[in-house]
Formats: sequence, structure tokens, C-alpha cells
Amino acid sequence: MSRLPLPRSVFGQLVLVIGLVLLGAAVLAVAMGRQLATRPAAGQLLRAMDGFADVAEELARTQSRERVVRHLRGAGLEVADLPPPPRDLRGAPFMRELLEQAPRQLEHGREVRLGRVGTANVVWLKLDTQPALWVSFVFDQRGNRVLRFSVLMLFVGAALVWLAAAYYARRLVVPLRRLAQSAPAIVRGESPPPGTLAGPREVEELARALADSSKDVREAAEERTVMLAGISHDLRTPLTRLQYAVELLPGGDPELRAGMHRDIAEIDAILSQFIAYARDGRDEASEPLDLAVLCRNAVSACEREWQVDTPVYAPMTGKPMALLRALENLLVNAQRHGAPPYSLRLSRQDDAWRIDVADHGPGLPVQVAERVRQPFVHGEGGGTGLGLAIVERVARQHDGELRLSPVRPHGLMATLVLRGS
Repeated sequence: MSRLPLPRSVFGQLVLVIGLVLLGAAVLAVAMGRQLATRPAAGQLLRAMDGFADVAEELARTQSRERVVRHLRGAGLEVADLPPPPRDLRGAPFMRELLEQAPRQLEHGREVRLGRVGTANVVWLKLDTQPALWVSFVFDQRGNRVLRFSVLMLFVGAALVWLAAAYYARRLVVPLRRLAQSAPAIVRGESPPPGTLAGPREVEELARALADSSKDVREAAEERTVMLAGISHDLRTPLTRLQYAVELLPGGDPELRAGMHRDIAEIDAILSQFIAYARDGRDEASEPLDLAVLCRNAVSACEREWQVDTPVYAPMTGKPMALLRALENLLVNAQRHGAPPYSLRLSRQDDAWRIDVADHGPGLPVQVAERVRQPFVHGEGGGTGLGLAIVERVARQHDGELRLSPVRPHGLMATLVLRGS
């Protein structure tokens, strides 16, 4: 048995709760109104009509019929000899209650019927006389008007409450939506945009707690950057001395000397990757740039031959140094782990720029392709395991993403999607 779908928005839930409360209040008001107002009022009217019938019947026993009729009409009552045509006015709660109580309240020989005289609704009372007399009492319809007014007020109240619920939901949902939109940037350590801290007290407290956490993240990132920069500086000094010492070594094996140079260069590259990962381009300002020129510059610095396909002009707004570093990482990663031919293609895809870097090496299984995006996870070709992590972080800074997909029959394609304006 399937459950009824419930609204998931705050406004929908408020409307549902308020609607159920108002519906319950209306049902309770109708039930209580009959018990507390309609039933006692009908009983009181029947007792008054019964008392009037006692007086009128006593008058009919002592005076002539014509004189009794004259007295009743002089009092403003309509009198008839024949029973009035039946009329269904039981739709009104008060009239329905009156008809239900009449057989128990009235004396034997008396009867009430509903009818109409002209445009007025009346209650006909049959007197226990010979022959019978029917006396009409005009039924005041203020009760119906009060009922209609009460129903109208109920609907007006419901509309006002729903408007209040909409205002409250908007005051709650809009700040939460702004906070949700800026949450990824806050988690990355960026300052929350203006207006994020506005809203109800609880939302302000949540936004302030996230902003404080963002501040802690920024401070930790700055400390990490300073630490890694210090390590890099301290390690590069002895590396430089080692490089000079290798050059000054008399004689020696040329292959051993070349291997030592390669090791020193690799250590220097690892330190550079650590620094790049720590800084990640967060503090770099965005500016207008030509992505096509950036791609061609990155390829021109490569040692291998690349097939390049770019448009003449590819304008966007982004962080040029971070983007150049990401492109260089993709190119180096393809040359280190892949095989020629290598290709780079820049194209427009809807509202984003797409850079495809492909090689024809062994490629990566899908599970491994997802795992190598994480920091310090690398393949068999060595390296720090930070190249793709840096690329993915730069892609997020430009509202984009990094995709890794196989190339048939073999190879790997790294796709960098950038949505900078």
C-alpha cells in the first residue's frame, strides 16, 4: 500500500499543517455550535411556542373562532385553516434541530411545519383546536447569515494564515538557500558572500558557525602553505649545493652523474608540486583571458610532439596561473603515464569550455581512474600523486569538473570542463 506523497518544501509542509488545523477547527466549531447553540436555541423556541399554544388554545375555548383569529392577526401573526404546503428547509442546522425536537417538546395534537409566506421563511404551528388553526412564526435567518459570515471569516483567516506561512517560509528558506549555495566555497575556506549571515536567529547562528569554521580552514591552509614553503626553501638550498657538487666532481661515471641530476630535478619537481597543492590558486584574482593562448603556451613548453586543435580565440574569466598549472599537470601526466600520439583539443560545449587531453597509453580502469584524483595517490609511473588533485581543485574553482575516460582501443582522455564567464 503506497503512502500519500507529502510536500518536501517548508512552505508546503506549513500549508499542510495549517490546513489540517483549520479543518479540524471548522469540524469542531460545527459540532460545538450544534451542541452549545443550535440545540438549546431550538428547544427554547419550541418551549416558547408551546406556551403560546397553551394561551391561544385557552382563548379559543372561551371565545369564538372569528374573535380568536382576529386577535392573532392583530398581533401580526398569519393564520390559516388548512395545513400549509410542505417545504424543505431542513438544510439549515437550526431548522433541522427544530424538526427533530418538535415531537418530544410539543404537547399532543400540536405540530410544526416549515413553509414560506411571501419571501419570508416561516414555522407553522398547528394549534389543538376544533377545527385546527395553523399559526405562522417568521423565521429570522440571521443564524444562516451568521453561519455564512463564520464560514467566510474561516476562509479569510485561512488565507491570511497561509500568507503569513509563505512570508515565514520565505524568511527561512531564502537564507538557507543562500547558505547552501555558498557552503562549498565556505568549506574550501573562502569567506561567505555578503547577505549570507542575514535571516532568522538560528540561520544566522549556523552561518556564523560555518564562517568561523571557514576562518579556521583558511588559517590552517595558510599555515600549511608557510610550512611547505619553508620546507621547500630549506631543501632546495642543499639540493643546489648537491647539484654544484655533482658538476665539480672530477672524472666519475657520466651515467651516474646524469642519474644524480635526474634525481635532483625530480626532488625539485616534487617540492614544486607540494607548493602548488598548498597554494591551489585560491588567492589568485580572476581576470579576462584567452584560453586558446593558454593551451598553446602549455603545449609549447612540452618536450614531446602534440596535436593541438583550438579555436583562434577562446575568451573567459578565470585564474590564468592556476589554469596554466592545471594544463601543465595534464600534459605531464599524459607524457609520463601514456604513449604517443598525444592530442589536445579545446572546444565550446553549451556554456562551458572543454579541454580534452588524450594519449594512447595503457589507460586506467574505471575504479583506478576515480581513485587517482585523490591527493597522494599515483600510478606506477611515480610522481607525487598531486597532479590530478590540483587539476580537479582548479576545475572546481571555475565551476567545472575533471573527467577521466578510456580511449578505444587503448589510452586515456582527461577532460577539463571550465564554466568561467
